[in-house]
Amino acid sequence: MLEFNDISHAYADRTALRDVTLRAMPGEVTCLIGPSGCGKTTLLRLAAGLLPLQSGSVVLDGEPLSAPGRLVPPEKRPVGLVFQEGALFPHLNVAQNIAFGLTGPAATRKAMVAALLDMIGLVGFENRLPHTLSGGQRQRVALARAMAPEPKVLLFDEPYANLDTQLRRDLREQARRMIRRTGMIGVMVTHDPEEVLEMADRIAILEEGVVQQTGTPEDVFDNPSTAKIAAMFGSGQSLKADLSGATLTHAFGEWPMSCLHGDAPRMGPVRLVIRPDALTVKQDMAGYPVLDTRLGGQKLLVHVEAQDGQILRVIADRSSAVKIGDHVRLEPLEGSIFAYPDGEPR
Repeated sequence: MLEFNDISHAYADRTALRDVTLRAMPGEVTCLIGPSGCGKTTLLRLAAGLLPLQSGSVVLDGEPLSAPGRLVPPEKRPVGLVFQEGALFPHLNVAQNIAFGLTGPAATRKAMVAALLDMIGLVGFENRLPHTLSGGQRQRVALARAMAPEPKVLLFDEPYANLDTQLRRDLREQARRMIRRTGMIGVMVTHDPEEVLEMADRIAILEEGVVQQTGTPEDVFDNPSTAKIAAMFGSGQSLKADLSGATLTHAFGEWPMSCLHGDAPRMGPVRLVIRPDALTVKQDMAGYPVLDTRLGGQKLLVHVEAQDGQILRVIADRSSAVKIGDHVRLEPLEGSIFAYPDGEPR
């Protein structure tokens, strides 16, 4: 288990982390997500030993890696790091790059390289130089190089940000399978909520150096603790409303209180977070105009405008035949709308 205990860290102009405590387990991927400057990359660098620890401790399987008076140097840590750009040695071929961190007999090193090439699907590429590989192939080599010394911890610093969508998904799945198979501890930094839901066993959301919520993807998606987190996952949209009696009043009319999720406020001004699949679209000449429709496979993404100019994106079946210029009303599914006190930051 990798433990971050009461970590605080500051740079000259800002505080990056404030009393952060997290756990990452073997055979799992823990994803750190948040806006730029939230502290997620700082936490990753502290785990790798690339930054000196200022406060708290980093502990692996009960042994301190960083603590007051103790700092295990990066090269002595059982930690692999995969960067955004792969950072392969340009003058070394694929096999040499993978073998770079290995020690021991040549035959053992060769067997390890062969096994990793088979694992990443690049058998036959041993003698290729990095500049002859595609972006996805270079990232696979970088992953194999990080795994070659059999580290206990594998750290990912937005490793797939520059790859196309399908390749990004394929590499995520491959890395996740490897971590599960080997029992390594995976920690990944990303700003992509979709990537988090696909990759993570556990999620930690950071903002301004503070952990806002932790949990499984299901925990975070189904029960977001703040309006920002609700909007982050599932393309949530913000809408002001007023709760009074059994009615929720807002720019798109009135909805019953039964549409609210969980322990939502039951009175006064609130901020709603509405995911596109939380509403149904009904043709209604007295309703609200459709500004645009966009195709999304078997669904339509319908843009509906209120009188005050606010726009909601709603998913509708293609069979609904909704088109630009139609007027519709929006009906919420029961328990599908998140509500938070209106004073909470957006």
